[in-house]
Amino acid sequence: MHKQNILLCGGGTGGHYYPLMAIKKDLELKSDFKFLYVGAKKGIENSKIKNERIDYKLVSISGIQRKISISSIFNNTKVFVNILIGFFIVALFFKKHRPKLVISTGGYSSFLPLQVARLFNIPYVIHEQNSYPGIVTKMFASNAKGVFLGFQNAEKYLKNAKTIFTGNPVLISDSKAVHLNFKNDLKTLLVFGGSQGSQFLNKKIVNLLKNKNLEFLNIIWIVGKKNYQSLKHLQNDNVIIYDYCNQMSSMYNAVDMVVSRSGAMTIAELIKFKKPSILVPFKFSSENHQHYNAKFLQDSLCSSLIEEDSFDKETFINTLKNMCENERILDSMKDNFNNILIPDSLNMISNFILEERYAL
Repeated sequence: MHKQNILLCGGGTGGHYYPLMAIKKDLELKSDFKFLYVGAKKGIENSKIKNERIDYKLVSISGIQRKISISSIFNNTKVFVNILIGFFIVALFFKKHRPKLVISTGGYSSFLPLQVARLFNIPYVIHEQNSYPGIVTKMFASNAKGVFLGFQNAEKYLKNAKTIFTGNPVLISDSKAVHLNFKNDLKTLLVFGGSQGSQFLNKKIVNLLKNKNLEFLNIIWIVGKKNYQSLKHLQNDNVIIYDYCNQMSSMYNAVDMVVSRSGAMTIAELIKFKKPSILVPFKFSSENHQHYNAKFLQDSLCSSLIEEDSFDKETFINTLKNMCENERILDSMKDNFNNILIPDSLNMISNFILEERYAL
């Protein structure tokens, strides 16, 4: 019997790409599927997919710009032309490899393969990471064999779909211990804004450090590779600056609290490691999904939410001080993580797909 070809799609950002690769890795341990991949040339997958050693196709597609301007009209016209060209490229890739199932984790790079799958009547499943589903998920959910949800409350936006609450796969594996070597017993704060760093958070932390507003705690600050050279001079006895960190499990275990953006995978990591946080959603995230993600943890009493437009220096510092100086607040936030249901995400997803194979 020939191996069944399974096509993977989902990328553009790490929040879509890494969960997809986690699902692939789990299925490789449990099946003899042959995997294929379709993604975007401009996405994170462009530098990552070669390492997976599978047949793949990257097309010129990007997200639609939602601001109204001459440049956005021009760029969106380009996007629609690329969609037309990309459709035929993806359709030929499907025809050549004849996948039996498509697994999508959403994002703009999933649009074309899901459209081709629907046209060719190829079954597909979707994993939606965010609390508020993205456009691609909403477009294709009703015909999916299953829609796996990172947040249970997302099901109210997908009433015509077969939804299954699985949570988000956490991709962080154990790493060697991080030695921080702070010479005091202050609480330690981790600040980061994703793999590229956050310009907004970086600017806020720079101003607070220059005005000596954060001397009541230790800070681990992941600034992003592009920002490291311009910010590394701010390192001192209480501030350690990294360009990037690939030992995040040890980093989470070494700190008391976190300040970060609120992408779906960051939320999943905070839940896994039970870290109290202050979340500052990226205000231009699609469908404002980072706000909904952050609100989930705020409503669970595990986090404080501060919107970019209402970010206030005094409120931010006071919130941090309360967390640092009042052990009861910090312990309460940690305990509240125990009230959040954490499913066995990868097993639930891969077992569903393995059951579906017999209907392929």
